[in-house]
Amino acid sequence: MLFPMLAFSQPEHKPEEADAVAMITQIYSDVSAENAGLVDWEKIRSYFVEEAVIVLKTSRDANSQFTLEEFIQDFKDFYQTPAALEHGFKEEVLKLKAEVHKDLAFVAVVYAAGFPKADRPPSKGIDFWLLTRKDNAWKIVAVTNEIILPGEEIPDLFE
Repeated sequence: MLFPMLAFSQPEHKPEEADAVAMITQIYSDVSAENAGLVDWEKIRSYFVEEAVIVLKTSRDANSQFTLEEFIQDFKDFYQTPAALEHGFKEEVLKLKAEVHKDLAFVAVVYAAGFPKADRPPSKGIDFWLLTRKDNAWKIVAVTNEIILPGEEIPDLFE
């Protein structure tokens, strides 16, 4: 349901980019829920190649590398934290930039993530997604991210 809303705020994408953009946009909606039991983890898993490389910011000063299974388990564990249990969790795309060449794609996303039932505003971050077309469908081969701290600018890439 998030993608139609974004059509008004995001630039038009070339037809060859549309499927990659739709899939990446959908992921943010799919990991958002009131609790982990409402997330379809098999669907999340289906977006990735089994050997995907996932490197995420785990604190302001550290990154951690995950296998796909470790990434999913980390998300499930996150949903068991007091804040997620009490307030649910929501991620949404704020800005997006995509490039496609034949069977490879790069999608850069500025996102907001937070607890929808909490008074605290969501935090912002940037995800860089690398995709390949496999069996006529886009699959994620790698993702990495960075946190946008208060007062920091969004990179020119998104202008």
